[in-house]
Amino acid sequence: MITNDGEPTRARLRWLVGALGLLTVPLVIVWWPGCRQYPPVTSREALTVLRLLNTACNTRDPQRLAEAERRIADLDQQGKLSAKEKAAFEKIVARARAGEWEAAEAAAFKMAQDQVGVGHPDPDEHPEQKPRPGAGR
Repeated sequence: MITNDGEPTRARLRWLVGALGLLTVPLVIVWWPGCRQYPPVTSREALTVLRLLNTACNTRDPQRLAEAERRIADLDQQGKLSAKEKAAFEKIVARARAGEWEAAEAAAFKMAQDQVGVGHPDPDEHPEQKPRPGAGR
């Protein structure tokens, strides 16, 4: 029964706001930039390897996986991978090598998703190209 002062309506509103607040917390935690599961890649070459690794896992292709593994080793030797990047790549490769293709594919996809908005250079953008006049409007 609703009274003239609207007390039951206010109680419902408070409950609704509280429930929305509780649901917002997990969403913020999941989408907060610091809560990424995978580290940002530090070079264009690493982005290329990530694409190759994703394709290898998606197609379950051992040859592409071996190529990705070789490129990861090369980048590590050249000092173009951080320790976290290398560990993330190696974990995905190990899953694929163990025959856990679905898990490896999901992990590679998640690592690629975690790169969105990180601020690394666009691998398709070439620094030697000048912007076209009128671009960016």
